[in-house]
Amino acid sequence: MTTEYRRMPLPRAVRHGVVLSASALTLLATTVAPAASFASAAHAAAPVSAPGSSAPATDVSGALLPTSAPASEASASPVAWKPCSDGSAVQCGTIRVPLDWKKPAGSKIDVKVARVPARDQAHRVGALFFNPGGPGGQGATMFEYGAADKMFGGPLRERFDLVSLDPRGTGGSQALDCGPVLDPGQVVFPKSPREYEEMKRNSRARGERCLTRHGDLVRNVDTVSVARDMDVFRAALGEQRLNYLGVSYGTFLGATYAQLFPHRIRTMVLDGPVDHASGSARFLREEAAAMEGEFNGFVAWCAEDTACALHGEDVGAVYDRVVARADRTPIPAPGEKIGAVNGDWIRMALPEQLLRLRLIEDVTGVNAWVKLSERLAAADRHNDASGLVQGGGYVGNPDSAYAVVSCLDFPPQFTGYADAAARLDRARKVAPRTGAAAEAWVMSASCADWPVKATNPWQPTVVRGAPPILIAANTHDPATPLPGARRLAGQIADSRLLVTDVNGHVSYFNSACARERETEYLISTKLPAQLTCRG
Repeated sequence: MTTEYRRMPLPRAVRHGVVLSASALTLLATTVAPAASFASAAHAAAPVSAPGSSAPATDVSGALLPTSAPASEASASPVAWKPCSDGSAVQCGTIRVPLDWKKPAGSKIDVKVARVPARDQAHRVGALFFNPGGPGGQGATMFEYGAADKMFGGPLRERFDLVSLDPRGTGGSQALDCGPVLDPGQVVFPKSPREYEEMKRNSRARGERCLTRHGDLVRNVDTVSVARDMDVFRAALGEQRLNYLGVSYGTFLGATYAQLFPHRIRTMVLDGPVDHASGSARFLREEAAAMEGEFNGFVAWCAEDTACALHGEDVGAVYDRVVARADRTPIPAPGEKIGAVNGDWIRMALPEQLLRLRLIEDVTGVNAWVKLSERLAAADRHNDASGLVQGGGYVGNPDSAYAVVSCLDFPPQFTGYADAAARLDRARKVAPRTGAAAEAWVMSASCADWPVKATNPWQPTVVRGAPPILIAANTHDPATPLPGARRLAGQIADSRLLVTDVNGHVSYFNSACARERETEYLISTKLPAQLTCRG
């Protein structure tokens, strides 16, 4: 679910944690900025109300939420907007929300928000909420550094105030800082009970470090809490109903909001959908198969296109050789902080570096597959992994919020070493080359023995009573495979599924046809008559 656009040169703190290619949006911002695919019994059992509300509390446990139950009305002061920087058209501010939504009168935290006013205010439709994925995608900070103008051209930029927030625990919203998603050198794919226990110890140590540094915030960054924050933001904007575009993990946030507040939606696009009913084992199996398919597509492209630095070579054999060498002796990364990378580091770079985001590639002039081929070639021919390190991966990735939210919303639910080994074996069967090199396993390994009970574990996201919601998915999405999109469509009443025949993560970023259909729906509220695109 990584959608965080590391190809846009954003500040380091913004680079990680969204499920598109975290390597993508980071590059985009150098052109605009100065230098620079998830609730516990306690959460389910404890009804919550919006701050200041006297309305009956609403159960937020998930699948069994009665959609007819009255939703408490969010109360919020208007945002005190100011330019994010001197001369900037982007406006920044904060909203104040309860730290723990089960205790709305208790401690409060500030959440950073941003707004990019519509260019055509005379024909303004309203506010369009955007979430870039994650978990942990910092939408407000991305907007602050100019990403809105790069991602949203044409009618969306003209007709909507584009708004977003840094979810609690990220960016300008009390960012968590408790170590990498996966520590360099840690056991990632255990081959014995001893290694499985070592992976668990690493996970627990990371979680305890988070609790020591950040206390109760660590227990309250789950997706349900962020969805409630989003409703406070809606109220602070004075919007009766919201328009929403969520990509990758942002689809789960959007579906959660729709489950809680179905009558507060005007339009909603869920693109690159996450099916929260999948469970960790099925999610891994499906994602591993899709990732292998994407790697095979990369191999086929290299055979056909001279832009590939490995054109004319057996690309699969090159990858195998590089990983095997790194397994024996870490490959140096000259000039990089990490120093050298082992085989597991390279395996866990694939879920980021293999993803295509063509819209971002067009803006930045950087083709993800061209760069991956160059990085593999350098590692193979020159024993130099610095390019791979620059491209990013999950081992050593400092995005603490990604790990913490994953553990609360997408727990691995291991029953022991035999269970973990069986999952890895099934992944190898459907993906003989790439195996469990997928975000699903990143989350499972990082959360193998998390000390905080999952507050929103795997379960269906049943939505009733909302206006028609548009779900969009690609036929070949290695991060959020199509079967999950079909299942999610079955959980959201009156939704429609737009399927685009293209590879890459998220339809909006990979298909002009899909962008057109999503844009028309967001403006008019009318679902597309044609629910397929050819790329």
